[in-house]
Amino acid sequence: MRSEPDDLNMLVSQYRNMDIEELKANIDLWEEKTDCSHQLQRLNIAKNELVLKYKERQEQIELLTRSLTSSSRIGRWISSAKAVLKQFVEFKN
Repeated sequence: MRSEPDDLNMLVSQYRNMDIEELKANIDLWEEKTDCSHQLQRLNIAKNELVLKYKERQEQIELLTRSLTSSSRIGRWISSAKAVLKQFVEFKN
């Protein structure tokens, strides 16, 4: 017979393998059918996982935004430097 921590670890692992939409849909379904403390515990674990997934998604969006902003600045800087060099070369000729 399995111990409760093993069951909870398996449950958390199962929730972590779900994407946000799948986990949200399951939470909505479970909220309608929850009728005992064991199910409430499972529901709370699933909700906590969903919160973590949303935080991870937000961190990824922020990282991508910073990366794109940085690369855009570098691209503009390089373009400006090329334009200055081009004007300098044309001026010399």
